[in-house]
Amino acid sequence: MDAEKDFVVRRNGASEGPSDPARPASSANGKARGGQRGNGGAPAQYNCTKCPGYCCSYPIITVSKRDLERLAKFFGLAPEVAEKRFTKSAHGHKRIMRRKADDHFGMICRFFDTERRRCTVYEARPHVCRDFPGGARCGYYDFLAFERRAQNDRAFVASTDHR
Repeated sequence: MDAEKDFVVRRNGASEGPSDPARPASSANGKARGGQRGNGGAPAQYNCTKCPGYCCSYPIITVSKRDLERLAKFFGLAPEVAEKRFTKSAHGHKRIMRRKADDHFGMICRFFDTERRRCTVYEARPHVCRDFPGGARCGYYDFLAFERRAQNDRAFVASTDHR
């Protein structure tokens, strides 16, 4: 069994598909889901489980040595094997995440589940992913909420092409 293909982590236990990002999602216990915190520890004004993965489509997702070790451990691989399998040198960086085809964005992170629109290595994701967006608000989430309201379509996804 290939863990890379068969192991899917749902972000914070979410299993739903796209819906209205303007309304906060709630978990089974009724609390806001996501757990994200902005600067100063304020609750985040976004919910990654409602987003199609805009930030995952970035052409450059840097992978540090520590990130690589975390991914290697997650998959039970030697760091050298993980580096060859999951990263490449490009755009002036020693290691960036390899990408794959995506209907919405052209290309997306190799660990992104394009059917469920979720990260498959959420617990082992790189630091840049853990830190994004770095504040209490996410511009992509705000954009998505606006577009869905404007289009009167709870599942609308504005597409870009990051090939």
